[in-house]
Amino acid sequence: MADQAEIQPPFVDIPGLYNFRDIGGWPIEDENGRTIATVRQGVFYRGPDTATIKDEGMVKLKVLGITTDFDLRSKGQIEKAGGFKQLDGIERISCPAFPDGEYSPEKAAARYVQYASDVQAFTDILSHGAPACRTMMLHIASMSPNHPTACFVHCTTGNNRSGVFIGVILRMLGVSPENIAKEYSLSDIGLGPTRNAVVNRLMKSPVFANAGGGGRARAERMVGARPESMRAMLEMVDKKWGGAEGYMKQMCGLTDNDIAKVKEVLTEKSTIQTIRKQASSVWDMSKEFFAKGLKNFG
Repeated sequence: MADQAEIQPPFVDIPGLYNFRDIGGWPIEDENGRTIATVRQGVFYRGPDTATIKDEGMVKLKVLGITTDFDLRSKGQIEKAGGFKQLDGIERISCPAFPDGEYSPEKAAARYVQYASDVQAFTDILSHGAPACRTMMLHIASMSPNHPTACFVHCTTGNNRSGVFIGVILRMLGVSPENIAKEYSLSDIGLGPTRNAVVNRLMKSPVFANAGGGGRARAERMVGARPESMRAMLEMVDKKWGGAEGYMKQMCGLTDNDIAKVKEVLTEKSTIQTIRKQASSVWDMSKEFFAKGLKNFG
């Protein structure tokens, strides 16, 4: 993926993959804004489709202790991509964000426009993808909080679908909207080396190709990870479902006990000093990495 010296936390160097990172390390606040814990590191990762992973990358996943792969792509999308790559020793759980009936070329095209315009696309992901989120949450709730096994979630690039679910999960854990927006925007770093290739692929779609001079800008916006988009999504979750826990209960069918178990697995107590150091490390090192222009990436 890049020289190891260039990969900074929360990103993890997985040969053959871009935008693979740990969602842990972010501070958790109570209702009064006091920092009380952190998201546990080394348990939940996010990334892209694993079709391009190298043998060394598969070894690295084993070193990380990853045993479960949540695949958010629909059956039709996987078939169009040429199938999926089975990872040795890792259970793949198919939990599509959109059912097959929602993956027609026409609906996919309409969704492209939404991704490039407003928060409605994120609303659709959460609405259609509630069963997928339920699958992930119940799996995590079943883990031992003392010895949880690692898992990761992916879509195609590890940006929109993965980012939406990670965003609502982090909010449920108590991470602030501002930090969640920062976490989401890290995909601009992770996808930097592949952005032009993805945009060029999108430009082959009539939705973008026939949009005149604004087509490429629209495609670039879709590939991006703007923090304001995540902030708007979290505001929508508050208005529509009364917050992240409301979404988990109303849409995913989780109980208070389920949510409590997920929090036990995905959070850990820490001192204020350690929390601040972790949060600063996650964001500041990534900003430094981004400032280098990814010149050594690839």
